[in-house]
Amino acid sequence: MKLTRRSLFQAAGLSVCAISIPVLPGCSVLPALPTFTAPDDETALTWLQLTAEGKIRFISPRQEIGQGISVGLKQIIAEELGLSPAIIDIKMLSTNLVSAVKSTVGSESIVLFAEPTARAAASLRELLKSRGAAFFRVDAATVVLTDDGLASGNKRVTFAQLAQGVPVVLSAEQLFTGPLRAFEGGQRRYVGKPMATEKILEIVTGAPLYAGDVHLKGMLYGGMARPEKLGAVLVAVTKKVALYLPGVVHVLVENNTVGVIAETPMALEEGIRALQIEWRIPLEKSQNTIDRALDLIDDEQDLEHNLLDEDIEVQKPWSCELNVHIPMAAHMCIETRTAVASAKEGVVEVWSGTQDPFFVRSAVSKALGVSKACVVVHSCRVGGSFGGNGYWADVDAAKLSKAIGRPVKVQWSRSENFQNAYHRPPSSHRLRIRVDDTGHISDWWHRFKSGHVVFTSSGMPPWLQRVTSLVGDFGVARGASPPYRLKRKKVEFSDVRIPVDTGPWRGLGAAPNSFVVESAMDAAARKIGVDPVQFRLKHIDDQRLSYALKRVALLAGWRNGDEKTGRGVACGIYKEMSYAAVIADVSLDSTTGVFTVSHLYCTHDCGLVINPDQVRAQVEGNLVWSIGMVKSERLALVKGRIDADYPGQYRIPTMRDIPPMTIELIEDGDRLPSGAGETAIVCAAAITNALSGLVDQSVKRLPVEPNFWLL
Repeated sequence: MKLTRRSLFQAAGLSVCAISIPVLPGCSVLPALPTFTAPDDETALTWLQLTAEGKIRFISPRQEIGQGISVGLKQIIAEELGLSPAIIDIKMLSTNLVSAVKSTVGSESIVLFAEPTARAAASLRELLKSRGAAFFRVDAATVVLTDDGLASGNKRVTFAQLAQGVPVVLSAEQLFTGPLRAFEGGQRRYVGKPMATEKILEIVTGAPLYAGDVHLKGMLYGGMARPEKLGAVLVAVTKKVALYLPGVVHVLVENNTVGVIAETPMALEEGIRALQIEWRIPLEKSQNTIDRALDLIDDEQDLEHNLLDEDIEVQKPWSCELNVHIPMAAHMCIETRTAVASAKEGVVEVWSGTQDPFFVRSAVSKALGVSKACVVVHSCRVGGSFGGNGYWADVDAAKLSKAIGRPVKVQWSRSENFQNAYHRPPSSHRLRIRVDDTGHISDWWHRFKSGHVVFTSSGMPPWLQRVTSLVGDFGVARGASPPYRLKRKKVEFSDVRIPVDTGPWRGLGAAPNSFVVESAMDAAARKIGVDPVQFRLKHIDDQRLSYALKRVALLAGWRNGDEKTGRGVACGIYKEMSYAAVIADVSLDSTTGVFTVSHLYCTHDCGLVINPDQVRAQVEGNLVWSIGMVKSERLALVKGRIDADYPGQYRIPTMRDIPPMTIELIEDGDRLPSGAGETAIVCAAAITNALSGLVDQSVKRLPVEPNFWLL
């Protein structure tokens, strides 16, 4: 009998429906799932059209979460059409306008969507030229596109005349399969040039662009009563007092939730406070619960998953050993989770700031028990996301709107954002290195445990999470495979269910894993007394990574011995597509033990750069994010709840923490573009490696405490 994964699961008595998540998404026992569908050229044809009024419209398949992706895709369209970007009208996505495509995550917007967008634009160009040729009765080769229409010799026709009141929509038969101008070598008009973020003036002047700005006729305000302790179960609720309050319209009790609908935000707050609710509090969990779950204990403890599994010599002495603990961390977006929903006449409309409107559609459909065809999600701009924008407020708003028959806005408080959203999972790591007599790493052994990232408890019941443990959480594993030439390497991990909802956080597992990998490389270099830049170069086969590291060393004026003067280095590859190297300068106050980052140097290679300003902004964001990761960002579980309720209890970098930054974009125009949103997160290790060089001791816990080497 041939052993297949299906037969293995069936033999184990497990439901195939539970395993084949992407195959059977309609299975009633499954939660709503993120969108996995990558775009193709034919899907992209639906994004671009000439409207009945003669405007070129681009329905962007990407969410605007602060990265300004729409302008980069617009530049690609303009390059293919040979027209000014100013005449291209960008429309935010609504789920009834285009086919479902993958979530806006993982620095994938350019790498997955640039080429299909370019092909759609080239297809529209050729279609318009063909129509122009028929209109002018000339050969299509003589027809050129201008910013206001088409021309052939002295003949002119506007786009509006060409459309004749009927939208010009592309079909699969009109797909252009030739070479694309946007990615060819030579002179480009728009690709590779700086261009301001779409609607930047509206953003800085406070124009209504976000879900919180949506106001529908007859709209009410809704919110949920939340228990003080994680995991509490609703026992009973008395709503009479709340309903007597002026402005309170309705109280919804459903399953384990209690929702209030009111005429004003203030009445909503008073209504929630007036509810008399009895919760059954579970056995109280604390940080010790999490720490015990992540404890690596000893080498005899089996870990679930082998990412790399080569024979290593376990018994021989190790050159260095590193134990690292990384805490939970919040996303700390400026905008709290917000949504507006209107459920009436069998149709549910949702205005949402989300990374995946199709995921929101699935979640609302499942929660309300209606077909996905009855749910339309309208994308709004997002005030920062970093992996943290799911569907919670959207489902709450939809439920409350259905209950009352009027539009409802749900806007989470800061406390709700901390207590009820998911966070970066904590992780613990043990990494050992053996260096041979030639100065090369002969054995590499990395063992770690982490809360879930993708198969998270925020979206999966315990039984389904246990099933996913058969394959391992790829989000936990991201970045754990070192980008170095190592003779023997073993990387193993366990994804652990903990009593706090965890999930994606800028780079998934890449941020903590690359931090540990780069810290270990420095520790090994210090142990044998060699320059950490040269030690890395000795172990790098990838020419792009090697070049990025050499360039940053040149950019910063690195010299042998700089690691002992408060300079640190780190480098890495993100998802095998983008490269970054960072050198950090730090100063350490010998009296207080507090450090300051004084300068950051970064080289970044993401192939062809569509918009250098946008890429630089993404790199800067990563560098600042790294400072927060190292200096201050930490959450803990205290007496059954997260230990922060507002930003003052969770410190992120402010302007005084941000040093001068020198950034060099490495570009090879012959390569297709790749992502830039998360690669430079390796900066965190560059900062701590600078500290480690000063005190000759590795950082073992984040964030870094004053006088960490004495603790």
